[in-house]
Amino acid sequence: MRNMKQLGLVMLITALSACGGAPTGDATGRTPPGETGSGESGQAGPYTMTGTVRSENGMPVPGVDVYADNTLSYNVNATGVSDTSGHYRLTLPRNELGTWRGGAILHREYHGINYQFVLVASDVTEFPAERGAVRDFTWKLSGRTPEGQYYGGSLWMYGAVDAPGFDLSRVEVTLEPDGPIIDGSAGRTIRAFLYGSQIRDIPIGRYKVTARYLPEDGPPQSVLIAERRPSTYASSMTADFERTNTLGNAMQFTIKLGASVQPGDATSSISGDVRAATDLKGAVVVACVMNGEVCDETTKQETTIETSGLSARYHLDDLMVGQPYTLYGWKDVNGDNVVNRGDLIGMFSDGAPGTTVTPPNASAGFSLKPMS
Repeated sequence: MRNMKQLGLVMLITALSACGGAPTGDATGRTPPGETGSGESGQAGPYTMTGTVRSENGMPVPGVDVYADNTLSYNVNATGVSDTSGHYRLTLPRNELGTWRGGAILHREYHGINYQFVLVASDVTEFPAERGAVRDFTWKLSGRTPEGQYYGGSLWMYGAVDAPGFDLSRVEVTLEPDGPIIDGSAGRTIRAFLYGSQIRDIPIGRYKVTARYLPEDGPPQSVLIAERRPSTYASSMTADFERTNTLGNAMQFTIKLGASVQPGDATSSISGDVRAATDLKGAVVVACVMNGEVCDETTKQETTIETSGLSARYHLDDLMVGQPYTLYGWKDVNGDNVVNRGDLIGMFSDGAPGTTVTPPNASAGFSLKPMS
């Protein structure tokens, strides 16, 4: 049976190798009760502003404070709230001079912290009340703002004052979402080097944070992480963004170097996202160190996707740090326990066939495609 498994693995790998804030105060043109959120996107009449509020992935966003601000008179505005479909409709006063400009602000509580987001308008031009306007808004979690800032939060790491110094720009940080991020989506694993002492434009969420030091010469070193005012250090921390007066939404940590990591002297993990055009439930993700064209069974770890969907998260533990693992996936579509036409197969390649993955790695994503 073991020889058959080895033969199946060789067949599989061979096949894969080929393949500014809202106005406040009393609103002269406050939307009458019952009209808030009753608009339909794409339709606007005289003395109305209407539209839809969506997230970046196109989902409706309810509970957003939408306003139309009069550009001539101080503290004259119409306000409303988006409904469960993301729609809103504002009624504008008929007796005010000047034009109007739309805006939207979202207040959202996440893990006990209240965040505020200024949403992006589809059209920022002013309009006369008698003409009305459609203004859609998007809740963006990352990217540049019109003012040149970022919609996302920032991560800051500072070297411990009681430990030897090191080049912060050689610190590679991995942020893995710990549950859904603030907009309810799964988020994504982020891996980046510190720029100075920070990483910018991170979608707001709760993340497991790990880091390692990659000197220009010599083996990687582990990085120990603590809160900004450290009491104890650990190899990882799970944290939320805090609202600060000077840094905006930010995570702040103090770090120091741990021991050098030599290949094979510790275990770690590989994780990532698997994608396919059909249901992934039942697919197997395998990591092993190859001995020629044969998997070294003593290094092999595998996991089975248990949930349905076109995308799934996998996690493989007890992998040797620093060793080059071949990473692949297979779904036996017809259930015959043989790799053949119609099965879903795929291998991590990072743009170059034969690329291996070295633990720790939390962003080793790849796709499965039907075998032809």
